[in-house]
Amino acid sequence: MKIIRAKVYKICLFLSGMVLVLTACASESTTSKAKIDDRASADNTSTENLGIQQVESKLVKLPSTEGSAKQGIVLPEVNPLELEGTLAISGSPVVLPISQALAQRFIQDGYPNKIALSAIDTRVSFKLLCEDKKVDIVNTVRPITSEELATCAKSGIKPIGFPIAIDAVTIVVSSQNKFVPNSLTRDELAKVFTVEKWSDVNPKWPTEVIKRIIPAGVSTGGSVDLFSQAILKGNISQIINAPNTIFYDFVEQLHSEALINPYMIGFLEYGSYIQNRDKLKAIAIDTVDPFLPAYPLTRSLYIYADAKAIRKRPEVEGFVNYYLTYVSEEVSSLGYFPIKPTVLNESKTKFLQVKDNKE
Repeated sequence: MKIIRAKVYKICLFLSGMVLVLTACASESTTSKAKIDDRASADNTSTENLGIQQVESKLVKLPSTEGSAKQGIVLPEVNPLELEGTLAISGSPVVLPISQALAQRFIQDGYPNKIALSAIDTRVSFKLLCEDKKVDIVNTVRPITSEELATCAKSGIKPIGFPIAIDAVTIVVSSQNKFVPNSLTRDELAKVFTVEKWSDVNPKWPTEVIKRIIPAGVSTGGSVDLFSQAILKGNISQIINAPNTIFYDFVEQLHSEALINPYMIGFLEYGSYIQNRDKLKAIAIDTVDPFLPAYPLTRSLYIYADAKAIRKRPEVEGFVNYYLTYVSEEVSSLGYFPIKPTVLNESKTKFLQVKDNKE
């Protein structure tokens, strides 16, 4: 059964401050049916240097063994054209491209109003959802904490989390690097990210200083934590305090360094690596490549929405339904990996229980 599509709609993108706004615009008019204030902006709750990650239109499709999103439980059909109200989505920049793709598709299928998306620290985004009530969906690379749940409960908000994809934090060196092999052991990686020179790791390597480029601030998405747990036995101070380490806010800083410095090493999301394979060389860990299931630096990605909003607001219910229906069709082309069908079915079951008030 096909979803009814709007007859003459196009996507309009607005980038104002830290908010990316998607809206359905009638072609015969220069204004949309509804306007949205910058609900998803930081509202001065964070002073970090925030930014929107760009998603390229031509991306490489990744290998997938999990099947399509429509396997297993099939959710009720959603007609976006029939929904009213606006939506605000905020959270980790790592998840932003997925939510952006689903929002664009939702509008293309007829949703007539605006969707504001922003890349803001996850902690701040949960505050915007639970305390300020300015966000409808939170993108995150981690489950909500018990403290955040308690804060939400005080406001009568019950955030429900839905796993939507898997991301691989990828170790990379410059494509100009000719001495580092395609795979390093965990012990070798621990040295590379803590010692001073490449020759300190392997005496056959150059006596050049290792320049480490790792995420900082809003862009970390927990990747430094993940790396320290998998490689440094949880000692995050080793990598943070290592000499000649630069912390980037935007991944383009790593890309630029790779162009000029063959002695750099760093890590970033797999999707960003895929888009920049001419500048970067991915390093397997113990011969396991980032796209393989046994790769140690993977993390689940989530969206969170308030249970009451899912039950009471058709646009929130409709978008979460739509998201879970089509997300696994979108993620591979964006540089992520689909979650297992069993996990997706669990998310769909949870959604149906919340929607029907059977929690």
